[in-house]
Amino acid sequence: MRKAGIIIAVVLVVLCGGLGWAAYQAFALGKELVEAGVTREQFDAQQDGTREADVRAALPEPLTGIKDKDLYGDDPGRRGMPAGASCIYYTIKPIEDSGPDLWRFCFVNGVLAEKSAITIPE
Repeated sequence: MRKAGIIIAVVLVVLCGGLGWAAYQAFALGKELVEAGVTREQFDAQQDGTREADVRAALPEPLTGIKDKDLYGDDPGRRGMPAGASCIYYTIKPIEDSGPDLWRFCFVNGVLAEKSAITIPE
């Protein structure tokens, strides 16, 4: 009987820890999505040819951990991304139910080469 109680206690501790970790990760992701929000006005204010450092200084921290495979699927051209570009992504603020999901800013040689709105494939 005592062994069963210990086993149940261990299982409950592991289960609660796992649920707590999952809740923390969901909260952290939600917080990042809100903090990385850029309005249409902020998006429009960034002009092609602007230095990357100036664009980054004008905007909040971009989203992290975004994988090209999640955004572009099997699209080898990554929806028209300029050749040799490195891109950063922001959520669209305010978040809306329809329309694009993210703002994309692409830099080539330290200069803003392209900015666009993209939709994450289903």
